[in-house]
Amino acid sequence: MSESQGELLGMAGIGEGFEGWEPPEIDTTVAHSARMYDYWLGGKTHFPPDRALGEAFERAIPSIRTMAQENRRFLGRAVRHLVREAGIRQFLDIGTGIPTGGNTHEIAQAEAPGSRVVYVDNDPIVLAHARALMVSGDQGKTSYIHADLREPEKILDHPSLVGTLDLTQPVGLMLVAILMLLGDEDDPKSKVATLLDALPSGSHVVVTHPSADFNPEAMGAVVTAAKQGHMTLVPRSRDEVAAFFGDWELIEPGVAPVMAWHPEGAPPADPEAAYYWAGIARKP
Repeated sequence: MSESQGELLGMAGIGEGFEGWEPPEIDTTVAHSARMYDYWLGGKTHFPPDRALGEAFERAIPSIRTMAQENRRFLGRAVRHLVREAGIRQFLDIGTGIPTGGNTHEIAQAEAPGSRVVYVDNDPIVLAHARALMVSGDQGKTSYIHADLREPEKILDHPSLVGTLDLTQPVGLMLVAILMLLGDEDDPKSKVATLLDALPSGSHVVVTHPSADFNPEAMGAVVTAAKQGHMTLVPRSRDEVAAFFGDWELIEPGVAPVMAWHPEGAPPADPEAAYYWAGIARKP
């Protein structure tokens, strides 16, 4: 195990019980979206390139930290909605990110203790934090898969998914702030369609996605900064985001600004202050 890998395990609190385990090699010289998101949310698992690119985004959109927080709040509202209103008791969360407060399993199991969650991410640092994601309640179950949305079949066939979720029963598929990391050459619509086709009737899919619809100039500056930082970032229009839901039935209010989707408490004064579209749809 390299020195950087050992340092990573120490940061993640992993050691005992992982002897002989070799995490994937981590490139801390290039910014990664999960670590930038952690930086904006006030976490501790990020490196100079992550902070540098995160600050470049912030110069283009000074409210970027608030936007990240609003996206996180939406995740909480979405999970609670699926548990309370749709009766969902199992979740597939792709693009998990570094664990922080209000993870999917924490929210779901607070509402329904028997809820089961499978997390998926392709960042080795998230893998190192997987233990925190697998601290489930006594009645529920969680697991983690180190995999990429670009290869959905590998996610669906993974033993951890098959051993945790029952794909004959409805699933809540979480695609929160992940699809913008796939370029058009990756054909993200077909990747999502593969996942949707594998889920049974009554399943729901949750999507948030940044867009230039709200502020084209600012989003253009962020895309430029991302390219300079060797990161793919593709903002998409409302119609393009809506296309990810296929023929599933959109829950009211449909594809809406993330802050305006079933807000808790008073409606936001400026619902378009966070440049994300959000929506949830149900498979008929």
